[in-house]
Amino acid sequence: MTFFEFLEQIIFIIKNLSISFWISVIIVSPIFMKFEAIVQTGLTKLLYFTFIQFPKKYPKLLKILGFSNKNMYQELQELHHKYEKEKNISEKLEISEDFLDETRGGMFVYNELSEIIFGKIIDKPNKNSSSDNNHFNYDLISKMEFTIKELKEINEQKTVKNDKIGNELFNMDERFSSNEIRDEVFREKPKINLPDEFKIAFLAKMKQAESHFLENVEMYLFQKKLSLRWNIFKIIVFIPFMFFLSGLINEVLTFFNVFPD
Repeated sequence: MTFFEFLEQIIFIIKNLSISFWISVIIVSPIFMKFEAIVQTGLTKLLYFTFIQFPKKYPKLLKILGFSNKNMYQELQELHHKYEKEKNISEKLEISEDFLDETRGGMFVYNELSEIIFGKIIDKPNKNSSSDNNHFNYDLISKMEFTIKELKEINEQKTVKNDKIGNELFNMDERFSSNEIRDEVFREKPKINLPDEFKIAFLAKMKQAESHFLENVEMYLFQKKLSLRWNIFKIIVFIPFMFFLSGLINEVLTFFNVFPD
């Protein structure tokens, strides 16, 4: 069967759908949308309630759901909490995407500042150049949309670091890290030689941005998988219910002879 033949079949089916089918669509759609919002909100509340009520089981539950670190998750939830009150699955997915985009915006800024602090990036090394990986991958942070597969790959490449970095200006003890989201670059000598204390603190802030990005990837992946599962469930429930209602309406219309032949 060619594509045009398939298209003709679809058009034929649509044209021959009964009036009762379209009436059921009109009736079911708003009802199901309301049902969807209630169930989505209930599911997200249930997940949150489970985490709060059973703190001893928290790490195991997080691992099952796809989160690798309890402290990182709690930190991220505190950031998200004020934006997520009474939100359903679809809205939480949008919020997670917004947080990820905001983090990526910060990573662009760190890339630009690194060229001032550590030296401008050059294409080829020379005798006066240096190299480092203090530069976030532009292709990654500028990507418009992530698939579940891409998010999984990024998420699987991360590790948890517990060594203290930074100094008295800024420091952190625990973070997510991944060499895969950074590029090895060559730099020319910086025009201004800033104090080492400032450079160390700046590098620690870059590591914090990296950790926040990986935290948000983990959260966004969870929300995206949850949203996909919900949409599959919705289709499984919606279609049989709609056809049942369509059949019921057809029987009523036939009984009262509303549309006689």
